Amino acid sequence: MAWKLSLKGQCGIVTGAASGIGRAAARHIAAMGADLLLVDLDAGRLEEAASEIRQAAPGRRVAAAFADASREAEVRRAVAEALSAFGAIDFLVNGHGILRRTAFAGIATEEWDLMMAVNLRGCFLFCREVIPHLLRRGKGAIVNVASLAGRTCSILGGAHYTAAKHGLVGLSRHLAREYARQGIRVNAFCPGATLTPMTLTTTTPEELERVAAAIPRGRWASPEEQAGVIGFLLSEAAANITGACIDSNGGSLMI
Repeated sequence: MAWKLSLKGQCGIVTGAASGIGRAAARHIAAMGADLLLVDLDAGRLEEAASEIRQAAPGRRVAAAFADASREAEVRRAVAEALSAFGAIDFLVNGHGILRRTAFAGIATEEWDLMMAVNLRGCFLFCREVIPHLLRRGKGAIVNVASLAGRTCSILGGAHYTAAKHGLVGLSRHLAREYARQGIRVNAFCPGATLTPMTLTTTTPEELERVAAAIPRGRWASPEEQAGVIGFLLSEAAANITGACIDSNGGSLMI
């Protein structure tokens, strides 16, 4: 049997959908045939993303939910909105995240807690809310967008960013083992240097060049390239992939 790279007839949630990899993933997933609830804290960009996807993928149902992934009540409300809009949930992409560059000695406890709340706790909360609905359907897929930092250490972010992304990889693997027999696949996706609004606003031109020079392929990735990997992991083509840490970094782990 030839598995198709299609999500036709499925519906799910993409967080961090207002910009960067999350937004690109939402566009790509909609083009694969899925209906989507887009979640983000940036209401303005979120509505722009939803409008953009509706125009690019006519016929797709696209809803938007303004929510802070670190707040339990808001996560619960967002998942409820997905169920209200579509009646079911087939997949979840945790694409939200923040980056801070503070050197270790300067990381305040509050900043550490914020990084963990958004980049790790938020993914835990969405997984915890969505998994019961996947269990009822007897199948489903979750992709947690970690980072190359979750495989080694961050070249741009601080120690708290690295720690949170390592935690997300561990969470993904544990959930994959716990729910594999119930038909739920969970994978961590670890993109390397990617030209997102977040990285562009925190990185100098000199740093952009230095990072690119250190990548075997010699360049940064685009959000669209990373989105393609996420779409693959959600599709039936990845039916036997769970508990994996999928890299897309231009060969950076070879060096």
